[in-house]
Amino acid sequence: MWRVVQDHVKPQLLFAGTEFGVFFTIDGGGKWVKLGGAPTIPFRDLAIQTRENDLVGATFGRGFYVLDDYTALRLIEPGMLASETVLFPVRDARWYMPKRPLGCSLPDCKASQGDALFVAPNPPFGAVFTYYLAEEILTQKGQRRAREKPLEAAGKDTTFPGWEAVVEEAIEDAPMMVLTVRDPAGNVLRNVPGPATAGFHRVAWDLRYTETTPWAPPNDEEPYTPPAGVMAVPGVYTVTLSRRINGQLQAVGQPQSFAVKSIRDPVLPGPDQARRLAFANQAAELQRVVLGAVSAIDELILDLDAVQQTLDRSGGDPALYAEAVDIEQQARRLRDLLRHSKEQDELRFPGPLSIEKRLNVAAWGKTTTLYGPTATQVDSLEIAASEYQQIGPQVRKLIDVRFVELKRNLNAAGVPWTPSRGVPLAD
Repeated sequence: MWRVVQDHVKPQLLFAGTEFGVFFTIDGGGKWVKLGGAPTIPFRDLAIQTRENDLVGATFGRGFYVLDDYTALRLIEPGMLASETVLFPVRDARWYMPKRPLGCSLPDCKASQGDALFVAPNPPFGAVFTYYLAEEILTQKGQRRAREKPLEAAGKDTTFPGWEAVVEEAIEDAPMMVLTVRDPAGNVLRNVPGPATAGFHRVAWDLRYTETTPWAPPNDEEPYTPPAGVMAVPGVYTVTLSRRINGQLQAVGQPQSFAVKSIRDPVLPGPDQARRLAFANQAAELQRVVLGAVSAIDELILDLDAVQQTLDRSGGDPALYAEAVDIEQQARRLRDLLRHSKEQDELRFPGPLSIEKRLNVAAWGKTTTLYGPTATQVDSLEIAASEYQQIGPQVRKLIDVRFVELKRNLNAAGVPWTPSRGVPLAD
């Protein structure tokens, strides 16, 4: 039993619900193609939501499935799926602040409501990009295996590619598609990665700038939640599709323009989005610098601990050990000015506010509100910037001058290698 529905814009585009999934045709039924993503089960009914261009399918025993915004299928021409890479036009993105349930850092989360509360995922927030690859972008190993499989199927031998080829395969960077979002001035706001396998793909830009927090190693104990950058303002943006093959970026096709539109008028008076964006980017930039300085000091302290341990076991010059201790102590004092010390937090000692805490006040709300900045936030950013002007040069001198000199002296004294000292050189 088939259930067939016809697109309300392009009559040749039809969808069919069958016993084995959902199929579509772009030529009025001449050739049918299975829609991926839906299970191979009976679909008893199909309906088209004409306002959103969504295809809704009712299954036998597994609920409903929704294909959001299938308009890309209207643009497919005969032969396109066999040979082309296509970035389809982008639907206007709705601009608002997504709800964040209490106790959950991700949207569409039940938090502590329990399994009795049913929550189905919403369409991705932001601008959704649809692209098609006729063929998968294969790695060097994938290309070799593609050549070898017919030989294996025929029972023939395959030759060893050579050690150099094996090494090149092992160190090759995995291929990826990259969608680059730019503002009207051409400034890059975000690079959104996407899969490089054959077929249709969709990825979403969450309408945010790149986050500026420092790199941190993966934490297996807690699931990774991507940090949120500053929310962009309504306007017209462009996106470009590129291939990244072994680290090299290659643009594909023409960019697509799209609009980001607010879903409502402001409720509170006076939210100037240009001012909000400028202030939020200033706060984010100072956070990038300050948190980067904290991370650099943390790395410096680890390196100096390694130096002290190595000097102890190698019987190095006591003056070098004393210098390492003094640099470390200075680093810890500066770090406490940038970020509250663990001892300060454990003892609940309020003390002077650290620069990071002032920045937290200045940047508060960037993930939860589209209003601001308040007078308190403006004052906090000014104080944080003024204080860092005094501390930043001291941090740079400690790392770029004193520690560099210490490493030079350690190398001259023949002290065994420690982290960040580069490659040992022979006389």
